[in-house]
Amino acid sequence: MSRRRSSPAPLDDDDLLGEILLRLPPQPSSLPRASLACARWRSVLSDPQFLGRFRKRHGKPPLLGFFTGDVGRRHVFTPVLGSPDRIPAARFSVPWSRKGYDCWDLRGCRHGLAVLVNDRGRGVVVWDPLTGQHRHHRARAFLAEPPLRHHMSVFLAMAPRGDVHKRGAWACAW
Repeated sequence: MSRRRSSPAPLDDDDLLGEILLRLPPQPSSLPRASLACARWRSVLSDPQFLGRFRKRHGKPPLLGFFTGDVGRRHVFTPVLGSPDRIPAARFSVPWSRKGYDCWDLRGCRHGLAVLVNDRGRGVVVWDPLTGQHRHHRARAFLAEPPLRHHMSVFLAMAPRGDVHKRGAWACAW
């Protein structure tokens, strides 16, 4: 009597599982929620190669929301996604300005980074609202002129492998 070799179950193949998981929607909650299914899924989803393929397949991440406000007024984040991907507005409040928002002017956003200018304190901040990281720079000579003359933008240099999600270098140009 000969025994048949059983073939592995289809989802025992990590390559096939990875291909299935690549098709998850690019919403902020998709990967974290799927990673809770089991340790194996978490392992596949947290693999840097998988994450790179996921980003390549889905392109730019979805718009989380936008800031509204005017010079000399508080800038308010308005989320655009529905539940469970909705980001609370308080999550993107300017953390280092506890006395008020009237001195910070939001000049632009790009690649998830924001440029804010403080005309009173003569400073420029490049801020990542997702992580809360920010870099503050004094710019007294530049900001001595009236603030409406300045046009600023922020850009993120792309890593050699094309990964714009790694925050290695940034620049502020005006």
